Amino acid sequence: MTGFRNARPWMLPAGLAALTLLAGCGGPPAYRDWTAGQDVPTIAFDECNEQVDNAMRLRGYPLRPLPETPQYGYRKEIFAQCMRRKGYANE
Repeated sequence: MTGFRNARPWMLPAGLAALTLLAGCGGPPAYRDWTAGQDVPTIAFDECNEQVDNAMRLRGYPLRPLPETPQYGYRKEIFAQCMRRKGYANE
């Protein structure tokens, strides 16, 4: 019987580690504890500008196209999509 006890000494620490991990995974998501601050509209605007700049750069378009060019409409539409995804509407 003493040979059986010594055969698997790793089972107790492994079991405790698994229980600890599972206990940490329970509960509601942490992001729901956050609320929007006063700076959120400016932050969303800046984030969307950065995303649109990256998309324009990847496609080889100028970052700030003139209003007469087709790229201006493309940039405007991508920016609008980004803002809608963040929960904002046209004012």
